[in-house]
Amino acid sequence: MTTRTSSAPLAKQPARRRLKHILTILCIALLAVLAVILLLGLVPLSTRGLRSEPDPAATYEEAVARFQQAQQAEQGIVNDASRSHLLVHGEGTPLAYVLVHGTTNSPLQWLELGETLHKQGHNVLILRMPYHGLESHRVNELKRLTAQDLRAYGDQAVDIAAGLGEQIVVVGISGGGAVTSWLAQNRPEVDRALLLAPFFGVHGVPDFAGMLLMNAFSRLPNIVLDSPLEPRRDWVYRGEATRGVAAFLALGHDILRQARRGAHPEGQVIVVTTASEDTANNRSTAKLVERWRQAGTDVTAFEFGREQDIPHNSVDPAANAAKKQLVYEQMLKLLGEEEDETQ
Repeated sequence: MTTRTSSAPLAKQPARRRLKHILTILCIALLAVLAVILLLGLVPLSTRGLRSEPDPAATYEEAVARFQQAQQAEQGIVNDASRSHLLVHGEGTPLAYVLVHGTTNSPLQWLELGETLHKQGHNVLILRMPYHGLESHRVNELKRLTAQDLRAYGDQAVDIAAGLGEQIVVVGISGGGAVTSWLAQNRPEVDRALLLAPFFGVHGVPDFAGMLLMNAFSRLPNIVLDSPLEPRRDWVYRGEATRGVAAFLALGHDILRQARRGAHPEGQVIVVTTASEDTANNRSTAKLVERWRQAGTDVTAFEFGREQDIPHNSVDPAANAAKKQLVYEQMLKLLGEEEDETQ
């Protein structure tokens, strides 16, 4: 009897071994990449350059001159919809407002509220953040942004405001809320601060994981997270840049670190959040509020209910008009401005 063997299975064996070898190499490479990301995430960021460097304007004229210098620096670089604004009455006022816009946005985000406050007799400064509102309209511009840039920006805004009014009130939204928190905690010239949907961490991400993201994003090449469903607006970058997100996370982390060591605002702080938040981590905000209260800061906290469906960016020019008006009314009430608003 003659026994025949099939050569087909034997022919497939080398191909299977090659495929297995390739998959093994890919798995090793993927694990190596993940290990590098984890290592980058575990190494703490340096906090150098995050200490305040105050240089307040001594007079109204000096404050206006400093703003004009900042405005001149925007020429040919910033698109028309995103420039800085200074709304003044020709002399210092009892209250000067600093309005700090959110990440990827621009001063236009606050112009409507700024005009309302100006009509009520206040000088108002809305200064553009670094790398925001540039003519390219590309969110990739934020790859150069650092927490140190945000610190310098905040100092510059309060330095100008020091010559605009006897008392300074700072209002910030989202990433601008983090800048406002840093100012309230580090600049004694700030008499009152209002934080609207402040961004200290990513919604749904635990604090430890957020710290890993912050450390890794700060060191890895910038990644543009496009948002094709987001409407195009001249004053806003569409999507996010991981380096930009990392800068705001780093500033927020420094604020929380300072608070754990006992630092806290001397003036009043108003915190406004929304139960419908889908961007910022409200738990991180609540932790900071609790630390400030324990340290003796006068903190007023208000949250819009889920049934009101107030979004993270509720005050954008393109936001729902009715919801925006509801937010403005509540903010003005908390700031003690509602009576003048009705006159």
